[in-house]
Amino acid sequence: MPGSIRRLLCCLGLRDDCHQVLSHSLCLAQALGAELHVLHAVKSLSDDVMNTLKANIRQRQTLEGLMEQRLDQARGRLDDFLDEFWTSPLSEIPSRELIQARAVVEGYPAAEIIRYATRHDCDMIVMAANKRGFAASWAGKVTKGVVKRSSVPVVVVPPV
Repeated sequence: MPGSIRRLLCCLGLRDDCHQVLSHSLCLAQALGAELHVLHAVKSLSDDVMNTLKANIRQRQTLEGLMEQRLDQARGRLDDFLDEFWTSPLSEIPSRELIQARAVVEGYPAAEIIRYATRHDCDMIVMAANKRGFAASWAGKVTKGVVKRSSVPVVVVPPV
């Protein structure tokens, strides 16, 4: 029998459906008395792009600086989204203090989400369906990858 849900992982792709995902995650965390982790996974650059960068940028420090700048920009977008979320005119938004941690990771998003959930002992993952319309399947590639690999429940928030 599963134990209580103490830690939720909210995965944000920073698209249109993120407001719904964060709202549901906050409500779940508040109702369960759980802490909430917010994660944005950035897809790694392709091997072709990395090889081109390495061939044209000979200084290792410069290349590493550019890669870190890419993650810093993603962190900035996540922070901007969170700031905008709390300044939006939505009513009854749970407290910002429910968010215990926020992180940006790089890699294959589904694998990175599972890795983060495992490392931080998350009991549930909340993420967007990432599909719209009648012809679309129930979930996008990343969401399906997380559902397939996860050892904890995954809540899929449908688009509005």
